[in-house]
Amino acid sequence: MKPINLLSLLLWFLVSSFAGFGYSTWAVGNGFRAPISGISLSFSLAVACIVLLALALPIWRYKRALKKFSQTKEVNPQRPVPVDPFYAVRVLLLAKASAVAAALFIGWHLGILIKLISSPVVAAEAIGPNLSAGLVAVALLICAFAVQGICRLPNDSGPKDGAVPA
Repeated sequence: MKPINLLSLLLWFLVSSFAGFGYSTWAVGNGFRAPISGISLSFSLAVACIVLLALALPIWRYKRALKKFSQTKEVNPQRPVPVDPFYAVRVLLLAKASAVAAALFIGWHLGILIKLISSPVVAAEAIGPNLSAGLVAVALLICAFAVQGICRLPNDSGPKDGAVPA
């Protein structure tokens, strides 16, 4: 499976940051409040990060046990029980989806924060929740890349010479 495409994440980030900036500009210009993310969003993103890492834990344990198995010098070592490949693919797909969602949340909150900070009257009560949601989204993006690394096959450094594996 192809790794997470950084260019597509950057595209989603840019689209959502322009959307966040544009919506907050429109809302404030029409007499509405600046968008404020609830604390529940930060909590939900943190829980998603923890769940993603917890789902990748069996894969990490198997890879560690397999490495120990390959380095052992015993006569008949016990081979580790492999992880279901469908489970590993599902965890990897969840990591990819989490990376896209995190890029969207980071961009949205960065656009709102740029609008809030650049406006003549700074709404201080809106900066904290939006900043915390953006930072937790960055943590989710980091977790998604970590889980992708965990799910990578041994000796799988990516396609060589631009060829896509079958």
